[in-house]
Amino acid sequence: MLARSITVRGIVQGVGFRPFIYRLAVQYGLKGWVNNSNEAVHIHIEGSDHEINQFLQAIQLQAPPAAHIISMEVEETEPISLHEFEILDSSNVSEAVTRVSPDIAVCEECLHDMLTQPHRRHYPLINCCHCGPRFSIIEQLPYDRPNTTMRVFEMCDKCRQEYTDPSDRRFHAQPVACNNCGPRYTLYYEQEDTVLKIDRIDDILAWMAK
Repeated sequence: MLARSITVRGIVQGVGFRPFIYRLAVQYGLKGWVNNSNEAVHIHIEGSDHEINQFLQAIQLQAPPAAHIISMEVEETEPISLHEFEILDSSNVSEAVTRVSPDIAVCEECLHDMLTQPHRRHYPLINCCHCGPRFSIIEQLPYDRPNTTMRVFEMCDKCRQEYTDPSDRRFHAQPVACNNCGPRYTLYYEQEDTVLKIDRIDDILAWMAK
């Protein structure tokens, strides 16, 4: 049994990197953990030499499209006989800061969900690990929901189920939200003591076109 400590720097927060590492480790049967810090993504893995080498190669070759790895430091360390791989809470390890992903345009899968998922039907702020707000909502690093403007929106049961499911596209997607629990927009138009309240964007556009 071997163990490696890995530090990955670059645009590796807000791009689905921790869920990617989790799935990769499970795929190769490795034990350990991954977490964010304010300066990087940190990984501890335990397994055979062959499995670890495959894992390291896959990080470079299969990283999420929005990720940009600038450096990956790998050091030998002592195994501590872990029994699973998990995503740990984030930490602050220094005053250095990592790069932050820009906001990412909505992906095709989310556009499909917008039409097919009842709780996200026509929800304009839909997002997943591959798309959605990043730079515009983050207030400080590490990139976690409590450090973003999304912290005031508590996930509903459906969103939390997706957030905690390793097989779901929204696994650890920090801005995850829907019609039941996420931010909303409303147009208020006041004229002659009458307030017009419209919540759907297509209705707003139709009203403005009159």
